[in-house]
Amino acid sequence: MKRGNLNEQVLFLISFWLPVAVQMGLIFYFSSQPSGSPALERFPLPAGPGHLGGYGLLALLLYRAFNKGFLGWNLRAAGYTFLAAFIYGITDEFHQTFVPGRQASVSDVFINAVGIALALVVIRFMINGWFYRRCYNFSRKISDL
Repeated sequence: MKRGNLNEQVLFLISFWLPVAVQMGLIFYFSSQPSGSPALERFPLPAGPGHLGGYGLLALLLYRAFNKGFLGWNLRAAGYTFLAAFIYGITDEFHQTFVPGRQASVSDVFINAVGIALALVVIRFMINGWFYRRCYNFSRKISDL
């Protein structure tokens, strides 16, 4: 990051990295719940789709932070995203071994990886597809005013 105004740096950290930290915190919170806890019982998704969605959302937020937005596909940001989210998933499964009634699962790590990869595919298609062209054209029309 270029050296600049401290307020700009703080704003960057808050706007791009705070959502990542919140999502990681939510994942940690749910994985800290003992088996049969009310929080897990009331969660609207079964475990598999919950992992898929939770890590997919984490991947979206990480890509946005590493790439400083969604404009333009960045293979390096995608690689960092996959690596960071995948490692977080592994450490989260390890963390569950210390929670009563919970255990680590290789299948959960695999589901997490699928969610991460699907999110990156969606980002790739959004950036190169109809959605991106529509947003780009809209932003050009606004800037022409």
